[in-house]
Amino acid sequence: MVHEFKPSAEAIESYYAGMRPFWHPIARIEDAKKQSLIAVELLETPLVVACLNGDWVALDDVCRHFQAQLSAGEIRNIDGHGQCIMCPYHGWTYAKNGQCVDIPQLGSDREIPTNAFVNSYTVQERYGLLWVCLDNESAHDIPELPDVESPEFMSGPLRTYPAWQASAPRVIMAALDDTHGPWVHEGLVGSREHPEPPDHQVTRNGASLVVDIDMMQPNNATIAEQDEADEMRHVHIRTTVGIPNAIHFNISAEGSNQTTLIWQVVCPVRYNKTLTFWGSSRNYDFDQPAWNDEFEDLQDTLREQDRIIVEGQRPWLLPPFWTKTELPLRPADLPLIEYQKWLEDIGITVSI
Repeated sequence: MVHEFKPSAEAIESYYAGMRPFWHPIARIEDAKKQSLIAVELLETPLVVACLNGDWVALDDVCRHFQAQLSAGEIRNIDGHGQCIMCPYHGWTYAKNGQCVDIPQLGSDREIPTNAFVNSYTVQERYGLLWVCLDNESAHDIPELPDVESPEFMSGPLRTYPAWQASAPRVIMAALDDTHGPWVHEGLVGSREHPEPPDHQVTRNGASLVVDIDMMQPNNATIAEQDEADEMRHVHIRTTVGIPNAIHFNISAEGSNQTTLIWQVVCPVRYNKTLTFWGSSRNYDFDQPAWNDEFEDLQDTLREQDRIIVEGQRPWLLPPFWTKTELPLRPADLPLIEYQKWLEDIGITVSI
């Protein structure tokens, strides 16, 4: 059930302002290549994304003329500018820097107005995704996902999930929370016979929050990549949170050289709508297909179980610690406490 509660307009704008200086994933590259123009939304900003003259570009998805959607237009060539985006309403055409370079209705004796432009944003490619930063200068580089691009690991499919009705920090915190497993994921990654919290080691490393834990998990073939008689297994998990929108897990069983990487990055579409991209890698079974149906089905189940909880949380944005609206407890909630503290430190305010 999704609550009707809504943060104040000031809280929402403050949240958007704090998130703007960061790189956010907006689409899979393979999806973007299937059509000449795609429409996306980032922090409630509609964008049109296209590959113009070999470079990805994002513009505000609105024509300067009468506010038509540029993403409903087409790509056309303009002498001296190459590929540009043409508005479907009156043919106004924009170069990749957002400047209008052709107005068909304009007489030959008149120049294009200098204010006939839309905002343009830099686009980067990484991890099979397109990333956009809405500010001129980013606070950090695109988050590092350890070993995902290493030749020692084989990557599975890059997937996306339908948007959750929740804020991006809530989605990240649902993955970072390592004590809800026995209650939300009983028998999969947690057991109510072992509800004790792990001993967390939490550190800040550059633009990442790193959490090391040893914990007990159910021992099934899908998760453990082994079929043993023991009901539980000891695992070591190193979780790396790329502030503010990425989380990466390095998972290995005690005494095993096999490592599984699971990661997700999120796109804050709006304050209460978040798109998730998900991937996995492994350093074993290179002779097997990268896609593993049982493993992917398990991840789908875990995410659906989390979605039900997260979409029911209230309020949408995280209340500041001083409000005492929520009561995180040490040591069990230490990673969540440190993540939220860091958000506040870098100006991503989460007040209600």
